[in-house]
Amino acid sequence: MGDEAVPFLSIIVPIYNVEPYLRKCIESILKQQFVDFELILVNDGSTDNCPTICEEYAERDARIIVIHQENGGLVSARKAGLTIACGQYIGYVDSDDWIEADMYSALCDAARKFDVDIVICDIVENYSEQEVKRTQFVAPGLYRKDRMKQEVYPVMLYSGQYFRFGLFPSVSNKLFKRKLLEKFQFEVDERIRLGEDVACTYPCLLEANRIFILQDKYLYHYRQTPSSMTARYDDKFFEKILVLCEQLNDCKRKTEDVVPNFTEQLQYYFTYLAIAAVQNEFSRHNHKRFHKKKSLIKKILAHEDIHKALHAVQLKEMPLKSKVYIRLLKKQQIQLLYVLVLVNRFSSDMRDFNPVVTKG
Repeated sequence: MGDEAVPFLSIIVPIYNVEPYLRKCIESILKQQFVDFELILVNDGSTDNCPTICEEYAERDARIIVIHQENGGLVSARKAGLTIACGQYIGYVDSDDWIEADMYSALCDAARKFDVDIVICDIVENYSEQEVKRTQFVAPGLYRKDRMKQEVYPVMLYSGQYFRFGLFPSVSNKLFKRKLLEKFQFEVDERIRLGEDVACTYPCLLEANRIFILQDKYLYHYRQTPSSMTARYDDKFFEKILVLCEQLNDCKRKTEDVVPNFTEQLQYYFTYLAIAAVQNEFSRHNHKRFHKKKSLIKKILAHEDIHKALHAVQLKEMPLKSKVYIRLLKKQQIQLLYVLVLVNRFSSDMRDFNPVVTKG
């Protein structure tokens, strides 16, 4: 691009203590076939060697801009990057992930060809010993508003299969028109620490007039690390869920006329959050006595949104494990829930119903 040209694309990478993965992430971006971009690295108060790595790459490539800020969380870092972004379109890459060399050429070509608000590709989940390709439930192709109302909105958060979204909530496998993204990214509550992508992606989709879904393009590599539910305990987890619930309920109020079944979709999503909260409370790193864990879980299950969701969702089409889990939640069988969590902690297919494995 010319010295004074505005880049077509701004790529934003929020960074916090990911030193072992950061170089691979940045290298995958710099190796893109598409070159008309600026790369904004947002160091969100990292305490490892990430700040030095960012500056090192900025010295090598004039397209790189580095922001250093105090730790404010993922939402804060994304906002910081978006604030200075100049591109017509915006892409996000998580700093522990990486992308295929043709990812942004494919996304940007579609954006230019069809003049759409959002372009979407499929993803690859990379585990320590295998990788799994994940395809959107919504079919590939061009969607104008009328078609979105008929085929996309009714299945955005719940496709009819439990914990299978119609469109992945992740912001990172998407390209957004900057003007659209600015309207909703800055509205995301910075207290949200779970579902940061959900709170931004779905409002953008609801506002968009045209989107395009690429076919058979598995371009974004999502590094799957052990679930945060088993790796650590977060004593603020339920509070964070409530912030997300509040934001999603606000979205529902604004879109009930456009998406008549949005309430139903949210109910399924809230059951994911309930399961996540219970698993967090039963983390091996939570050293509270059982009666205190039980007390908080009862408080979680008594919350209006969670209570309504658990009693409204239909169990018929759910996997057996999910049916058992939700039945125990509804009946507040806390001790049996604990046994189920322990059993599935050692189960190789735990991620089948663990709602925090998939980003967003």
